[in-house]
Amino acid sequence: MKKIHLGVFEVNSVNHLTQGIWAHPAQNRIHFNSLDYWLGIAKILEKGKFDFMFFADSYGSPSKNAELAFREASGPPGNDPMLLLPALAAATEHLSFTMTTSTTYEAPYANARRFATLDHLSKGRIGWNVVTTSSPSAAALFGRSEFVPHDERYDIADEFLDVSYKYWEGSWEEDALQIDRAQRVFTDPSKVHPVAHEGKYFKSQGYFSSSPSPQRTPVLFQAGSSERGRAFAAKHAEGVFLKAPTLEVLRDQIADIRRRAAAYGREPGSIKVFTGLSVVTAATSEEAHRKHEEYLSYQSAEATLSSYASVTGIDLTKLDPDSYFENIHTEMGQTHTDRFTKHAKTKKTVGEVRDDFLKKGFRGVTIIGSPEEVADRIAEVVAITDVDGFNLEPYVLPDSYTDFVELVIPVLQERGLFKREYEQGTFREKLFGNARLSEGHPGAAFRHAPAKA
Repeated sequence: MKKIHLGVFEVNSVNHLTQGIWAHPAQNRIHFNSLDYWLGIAKILEKGKFDFMFFADSYGSPSKNAELAFREASGPPGNDPMLLLPALAAATEHLSFTMTTSTTYEAPYANARRFATLDHLSKGRIGWNVVTTSSPSAAALFGRSEFVPHDERYDIADEFLDVSYKYWEGSWEEDALQIDRAQRVFTDPSKVHPVAHEGKYFKSQGYFSSSPSPQRTPVLFQAGSSERGRAFAAKHAEGVFLKAPTLEVLRDQIADIRRRAAAYGREPGSIKVFTGLSVVTAATSEEAHRKHEEYLSYQSAEATLSSYASVTGIDLTKLDPDSYFENIHTEMGQTHTDRFTKHAKTKKTVGEVRDDFLKKGFRGVTIIGSPEEVADRIAEVVAITDVDGFNLEPYVLPDSYTDFVELVIPVLQERGLFKREYEQGTFREKLFGNARLSEGHPGAAFRHAPAKA
């Protein structure tokens, strides 16, 4: 029986997946500026043997209806999650941490150095979710007027990864760091190599300042179910975040990514696929459903529809609710338009899309019920889709996490679906059994062959 991996889907801000739920009296997300708040969350998750915390992040600012965005905290205020990670790693022993940075707006060398530093400080418990930013408001923040089309953003990301691999995997040989006091050799200079990259999108040359970290390359994640996104994931990703409108679509997407990975010369098992999981649980099913209805009663419909527009570029409130939601093209978040068009079983009207999104938002699989019912459904999803794990998507914190840890985790453990104890080692070792990129991964091609004895 497959044992699942569990992460949580987080942001370093007030609102998350249910816009407006910040007003719930038990919602402690309002304390996101406090390090103590985050330390408490990390300790809950480590108690529950969660594999990782994933922090989503994006650049951007309110470009339309800023008054609503600030009033309902549907975006701002929010902070950089990367600065949390050293403190959270110091307060935990096994929990790993993954965060998002953008290949559109970061520089490869600076990004590589930050992740190498985090990997050192956490003893190898770091992952990187690679994103290609699409928001025009992000471009404005960086003084850019051009808008890069969807598929070209992935072309940029491909080259960004190549530059990163050259620094992480190729600049320092494995035994370059000597720290030999007697011979006064800290680093063997013959074993450190300069990088010289000049491509279509990036130019970078010099030595990497960071010595090899426990994983060298952080565990690489990618999210996006578009054709180009899945191709990128099959080539580079070790963990893939997918969301789909039905389990059958999710099953097909997972199988497709694994087929593509094999075509790149990678082992299909060298990719772990995760999907979103929203759970509301209580001692009884009736109590869980009452709790879910109470959570949704705090939702702001206005802010929820605005969040859809900010991610996809499509304002549902400006479209005829009785017209069909079809012939839709966007260069922004295609995952969240495809779910209502090419992945839908029937044509949907704009009104139906609006109502569906108000109920579910950006959430993945949603399960409401007793701990046994939640475990039953998780097992069913795994059996149908062959998914490797889930990102738990909270409603109210810390309650969403404490309920899951105290009520659901013991049932999953009893059924053999989830580990009882952490394994030792780095993030990659816990997922795949080895600390470094697998031999079939494109990043491994940049390594220096070990010296012959």
